[in-house]
Amino acid sequence: MNRKDWGNAKKSNMANTVSAPCLNITKLGIVSRDYRRKYENGYRDFSHTLPDVLKLLDKKGCDAVLFSLFSIIPRETLRILDALGGLKSIKAVFLEEFQDGGKRDAGRYVVYHRTTKGWSEYDFHQRFATLTGTPRRELDDFVNEEMKNRILGNCCVLLCGETNGVKYSPKNKRVEDPFGVRATIPSKTKLVLNPIHDRMTRFEMKLKRQFLSEKSRWVISVWNKGKEDKNGKVRDGKNPAWTVFHNRKEKNVDLIQNQLGLEIGVLEFKKA
Repeated sequence: MNRKDWGNAKKSNMANTVSAPCLNITKLGIVSRDYRRKYENGYRDFSHTLPDVLKLLDKKGCDAVLFSLFSIIPRETLRILDALGGLKSIKAVFLEEFQDGGKRDAGRYVVYHRTTKGWSEYDFHQRFATLTGTPRRELDDFVNEEMKNRILGNCCVLLCGETNGVKYSPKNKRVEDPFGVRATIPSKTKLVLNPIHDRMTRFEMKLKRQFLSEKSRWVISVWNKGKEDKNGKVRDGKNPAWTVFHNRKEKNVDLIQNQLGLEIGVLEFKKA
């Protein structure tokens, strides 16, 4: 199937899942891009090559794929189900919908997951990006109500700056959990998936990811390249657009060489 036309093949019959899926991720594909680039189909998202990258990671034996945020621009001709058809190993795909106008506007976050009846989707939205300006009641609601919707079996999802729900204390020079975000994650949930819009450069972010990775958890963060600072300079860094921590230690990810114009990595969890 021509990559430009794959979305037109048939209508999606996926039904939205009311309850959260119970996943058991053992091998994760991680995918990032430069979001300044407009691809051959005219869109600045992953749609130009979604079937190809899923097929590649399916052959690598991945059972889930995590894309950086601003993932897909939803439109009538784009049928995600067509890209999922024929996959053997992959059982879950994590994507964020967005609109690409004068600025990018994030929409719903969708977990496409395989069930006994076929593929289904489970969605939610990012609740906050920073503690600054976020009322305490919203943080309490996030911990008491929203977090249970983010627990998906052996993984949970914190979108972008929601990792700021754990707080760096300048006084104590350490990260703390005053709102109970980390404490809310069940001990059996060993993966924290943290897809991000842009690279975060403040020193506290690394410390927060290390903190969340304590007690034998994995914290996987992946973002897009291409963000410019106020002076118009891009600060992508030399490394791939992701970090992985396990028990506070930063881990390497196997980088998959490809011709798709993407950064693709594979991470295997022996005891996740």
